[in-house]
Amino acid sequence: MRHTKALLTILCLALAVTAVSLPTTASAAAYSITWLDMSPNAFGSVVPNGSVFFVPGIGNVTVTYSVPAHWTHGRYQNPAYTVGSVTSGPDTYSWSNYEHFGTIFDAGLLGPEPGTITYTFAGTLPAGSVFVGTIGLGATTSFGGGASVTTVNQNGTFLGDYIGDVTAGASQFTGGAGTFSVQNSVTGAGGANPWWNTQLGVVRIDDAVSSLTVNQSLIRGDGIGVNIGFEPHGIVADEAATWGEVKALFE
Repeated sequence: MRHTKALLTILCLALAVTAVSLPTTASAAAYSITWLDMSPNAFGSVVPNGSVFFVPGIGNVTVTYSVPAHWTHGRYQNPAYTVGSVTSGPDTYSWSNYEHFGTIFDAGLLGPEPGTITYTFAGTLPAGSVFVGTIGLGATTSFGGGASVTTVNQNGTFLGDYIGDVTAGASQFTGGAGTFSVQNSVTGAGGANPWWNTQLGVVRIDDAVSSLTVNQSLIRGDGIGVNIGFEPHGIVADEAATWGEVKALFE
């Protein structure tokens, strides 16, 4: 009997280890992204440098920026992208309030020229709870060629494009260790779609962050936009089981 019980215990332990170690089929999840609302500033108006916005469930978000004096910038919204969703794997990410901090390089040298927008949070936000939405990135073969590029020095996962304007180009996402960039996937002469604007590209930030800096590189004549969004339930978690967790099943 003692040998039988010992054998049964070993068998149960083996089954438990197998069950824990086997990959599980991910179930579909629906997430709701809340993009930063920059009111009471009116659409089309300048967002004062150092503005503080309160986001329910997140706290205060401070927006600071450093852009060339001849750039036009402010709070903008394209109604075609205000409400939408993207699907990545089994999961869907939806929103109902997309707007963006727009920067327009309409004078000066040929470029490209750099600028930065920094979002500082009241505390550290978990990995997977912050999102970046890029829009309107242009590229051209004229005047020596070039492209406007959004770069963030964090790990990120591209969740997809929301197609609000069928004439705009697809986003080209380039990821790397601790950095990613987004630009238009096509180019052509002059300033015409699909190479003069991109769809709304949504990127999940896979690091815990207390602030996030968006680097905007613009070519002359282009106007691009970016915003950050929040979804506390989108946290990236490590589900790997430890040997101690397996043993705990028998305690």
